[in-house]
Amino acid sequence: MNMHSVIPIQRHVRGVGTIIAPTAVMDALHDVTAGTPLDQPDRFDALYRDLMDLLDGFHPDAGIYECLMVVGHPMNQIAGREERRDVMIRFFELLIPTHLTAGEILTGLETRA
Repeated sequence: MNMHSVIPIQRHVRGVGTIIAPTAVMDALHDVTAGTPLDQPDRFDALYRDLMDLLDGFHPDAGIYECLMVVGHPMNQIAGREERRDVMIRFFELLIPTHLTAGEILTGLETRA
């Protein structure tokens, strides 16, 4: 995992509060797929849809550690093969310092560039 690529996910805007920089969530996803077979457009799109479905099933206030627990659980079939599961785990691990909720991560992914 390239920790130097972590950029601030949130910023404070006067009168608005904290907002999410959606490109940072997508940057994290691109960072964890770079150099893997999941970097190919069709495989990336499938992984993206799996993440969207997974996050949509969580309560919006669920934390990253809850997401990691579900993705890493041996009975989890959402993530599919081990390679996909590992990439999903690295994605959430990369976002740990941000303390984003499942709802905020989903919002970041929904605004896919």
